[in-house]
Amino acid sequence: MAIRDQLADFGAALTFDDLPRDVVEFTRLLISDQIGLTAVGSRINPDVEELVAGIGIPGFIRRIGGREESSLATEGCKVPCVNAAFSNTVISWGGFEGLHRAAIHLPCSLIPATIAMAERECASGKDLILATVAGAEVMTRVGAALGASDVYNRGFHPTALCAPIGCAVAAGKLLGLGRVALGEAISIAAVQGAGAPPWVEFPRNPHTHSIQVGRGAQSGVLAALLAQRGVVGISAIFEDPRGFLRAHSANPDPAKLTRGLGEEYEVKQTTVRRFGVGIYIIPAVEALLGILQKHQISAGDIQGMTCKLPTAVVPLVGSPGYPSGDASGAASRSTRYVLAFTAYKGEEGISLSLEYKTEANLKDPRHMELFKRIDVVPGPELDRFFPGTWPCILTVRTRDGREFVQFHNGAVKGSPENPFTQEEMETKFNRVVARVLPEESWKRMLNMQRRLEEVDDVSELAVLMAARY
Repeated sequence: MAIRDQLADFGAALTFDDLPRDVVEFTRLLISDQIGLTAVGSRINPDVEELVAGIGIPGFIRRIGGREESSLATEGCKVPCVNAAFSNTVISWGGFEGLHRAAIHLPCSLIPATIAMAERECASGKDLILATVAGAEVMTRVGAALGASDVYNRGFHPTALCAPIGCAVAAGKLLGLGRVALGEAISIAAVQGAGAPPWVEFPRNPHTHSIQVGRGAQSGVLAALLAQRGVVGISAIFEDPRGFLRAHSANPDPAKLTRGLGEEYEVKQTTVRRFGVGIYIIPAVEALLGILQKHQISAGDIQGMTCKLPTAVVPLVGSPGYPSGDASGAASRSTRYVLAFTAYKGEEGISLSLEYKTEANLKDPRHMELFKRIDVVPGPELDRFFPGTWPCILTVRTRDGREFVQFHNGAVKGSPENPFTQEEMETKFNRVVARVLPEESWKRMLNMQRRLEEVDDVSELAVLMAARY
């Protein structure tokens, strides 16, 4: 049996009752977190605000028009499902979204598209959770089979490559596709992924950074709809030497596509972000905060820092250039800048905040001066951990000649090894959403999310998420 058909068999046969209780609960919290981030993304993230208010992508999608199927975030109206999946994913990217250990930005690339299809089909909360799990299990295994380092080395972006496949499975599940049609949806999706990672070389955030992930989500939804209408794809899309795996990776591992399928749930290997910075930077932030607290030193005491990261990560978050005043996107990917900011602002300044991206902080001479004394270098000894974990070794040197070295194994707060509790997840939701949405709206959203399994039709929740304020 072709690999894609094994994946389709799993997706088509999976029922809500099959899901372990801890998987249901984690997925519900993941959906809740992403709903909040989608609802407020453009209001707390200057990069997204440019796409919404400046470039006007949601407004552009609204003007295209079409059948009213799924809610369009920031616009408070409904548009065709495929277009809502695209736009809602675009504005979900680049803030506090989570990352799976296969280096896939799973929540922001899967959940907005799944919600769009769930609303179109008037699906229940249980249907939404089930579809999210089915899509996540396939998407993450595709990412693991490719290998993030090999994908980056070939010039592709893992999330943009894998999003079409995961979203096709989730959307197909909500459409009620059988195993045959779902297999075709996977094949159709697999030829649509792309994306490129050289955004790290830009002084400011290129808009394609978000758009390529949005297109991945849109392509997955489109693939499911095409398969429903009888379109067929390549049956050996994963096995063929010219197929998906070999095209995007020099060393793929096809066995990872089906290993543990239905027995080990990969969705739980997703890290929820505590800080709104590049996720590979978070271990360094935690290491620095630990050193500052343990040894009672301040930013003024620091002579310099050296941060070792896995070799594949350094080109992504180790840029030597200081992000300019309008380069908030570059700031989120600059380990050197984030460490300088954290040294001065502490945990309260960096936690659940995007204040480090403001013009005032980017132009703060203290941040600029400390930035010059921070180095980010490859740590080959860390490569064996990546991408399963994202470790770092941080060395802080003080002006009085002391040196403190902290190894962080990557188990940051919010990771599978150190997860948020429900109370902590709701605290994050409240702190982020309450800043920008009316109290009545966000409290209604939170109440519905708490009882998501009891919701007969998720449309009301989708409308609340996408309301225009």
